[in-house]
Amino acid sequence: MEENLHFSHKIYKNDPLLFKSYVGKKVNILTEDSSTISGIVYTVDPVSESVVLLQGCEQDSLKIVFGHAIKSIEICSSEPCRLPELFMNAPTNILQTAVEERKSAVIKLLQENRFPVKVQNDILTIENVLSIKPPYEPADCICTNSIILQRIQNLLSRIQI
Repeated sequence: MEENLHFSHKIYKNDPLLFKSYVGKKVNILTEDSSTISGIVYTVDPVSESVVLLQGCEQDSLKIVFGHAIKSIEICSSEPCRLPELFMNAPTNILQTAVEERKSAVIKLLQENRFPVKVQNDILTIENVLSIKPPYEPADCICTNSIILQRIQNLLSRIQI
């Protein structure tokens, strides 16, 4: 039986290094309707070939150009720009005493609900399945099982500290 080595989907023909070379560069994108969109490339989706551009004086707005609408991409400046962190967690200025107080409350609540909690380097673990990092909020839970994750997060959301 002969293997078909010719893939029909364009993702197998795309050059990921080309897409990566656009990131952080100022570009002009010519669309299928002959309009031009300028900005700094924040990221490129290699499957849909969509481009996310930073626009505005302070690069404070995003524009998504869908892959099917792109006719060509022209790099205006080969100098890479510094890209801002757009999706960082909000900084939390919590006192260490408040973190310790919450940690104790979380441990107590979990034990009351019969979860075997272990503490390792300030990280709470339950049966090596779920971890809770400081400051011990529901968003700080890490677990691959979505059902367990949701149940523990619901428990933690009850704590009013």
